[in-house]
Order: sequence, then C-alpha cells, then structure tokens
Amino acid sequence: MKIEEVKSTTKTQRISAHSHVKGLGLNDEQRAIRIAGGLVGQEQAREAAGIVVELIRRKKMAGRAVLLAGPPGTG
Repeated sequence: MKIEEVKSTTKTQRISAHSHVKGLGLNDEQRAIRIAGGLVGQEQAREAAGIVVELIRRKKMAGRAVLLAGPPGTG
C-alpha cells in the first residue's frame, strides 16, 4: 500500500489576539516610528526589542535568554 501526502492548497492565515501586528515598526536605523507595524507608542520598548531581534538574526543569542518584564497591564 502506498501512502501519499496531500498538501493543502488553502492559504494559511494568522489568527491570534494580535494578528494586526506585522513587526516592531522600526525604520532602517532601528528607531521606532510613532505609528507603524500595527503598534502605537512604546517607542523605547520597541527599540529595545529591535536590538534583541537583530542579535537573534545575527545568531548572537545562542544559549542566552531574555526576560521581558513590566507592570501589570502593559502587555
């Protein structure tokens, strides 16, 4: 008996509470754009997250962890 895998032709869709967020909203200089990527405000936090993302892309985060912490209700 031969078993074949059938791939779906339906397009996958992002479904989550934050599916409107498409990125950190940073420009080419890694500075936060006031309203971009589905995010508003939190410029310093977005720039800091951009540094972590860049380290991950450059494979400099191997064996390390990042703890994101803040007051309740800040997301």
